[in-house]
Amino acid sequence: MSNNFYSVLNTESVKRLKSDLLVNPHHLDLSFDELCDLLDLSLVTTSYVVNLDVMLEKPKGATQELNADAANCKIILDVLPNLTPANATDERLWVTLCFSQFKDYAKERWPLRESAEDKLADISNHWFANGVRGRMRDNAISRLWWMGHTAKHITAFTVDKVFEILFFNSDYRSSLLERNSTANAINVTTAILKITDEAYGEGIKFKRESFRNFIKEVNIIGGRSNLAAMDIDNLVKVLKPVYRETYAEKVE
Repeated sequence: MSNNFYSVLNTESVKRLKSDLLVNPHHLDLSFDELCDLLDLSLVTTSYVVNLDVMLEKPKGATQELNADAANCKIILDVLPNLTPANATDERLWVTLCFSQFKDYAKERWPLRESAEDKLADISNHWFANGVRGRMRDNAISRLWWMGHTAKHITAFTVDKVFEILFFNSDYRSSLLERNSTANAINVTTAILKITDEAYGEGIKFKRESFRNFIKEVNIIGGRSNLAAMDIDNLVKVLKPVYRETYAEKVE
């Protein structure tokens, strides 16, 4: 197993690479070494441990059943066995992985769209990782790690059950995980998963605006009370009526 300290592009090189690709998107077809030579990119050694013997599964299609996201959310945890959430905010790591070890995966999972405007958006979103949303929702590799990390720490469900709930709807996942909010606390996330899973079982279908309003209410409650300090059963008691109320409201 190749568990060496991993070298990543330095910050200036990440900026230079992004600037070049937004002008020359066809450079995405160049290998990592070719890009480093062409743009004079530099690497720095980090303390990150990367298992280079482990590869991600290739997607077989765009649908949730075929894109291999659930499997790869587990695999990426083996690729980065010691990564912490603090280190997972480092854009340099994700950009380097996208353009080196997992370039073929990233190109297949997130093929560039046809128009010039869409191509630039795809490069910026899926090959780089700027900000919370960029890391948790968009970057081809970091999104897998963040979802895998979250699922691993939700002990009330099996990992497969967490993925079953999270992956059924991208709007649900986005509202729950991909923003800075009270819901990011693991125990709050667990309580919300329990509430929504119960609601699905009762035939209460997901409604985008209703769920967004629910998360807004959770954040308001979190501003008054320390929800992160509460146990899961009490959180369910507090938040379940709020969920039911927001779903009962008519959304304009």
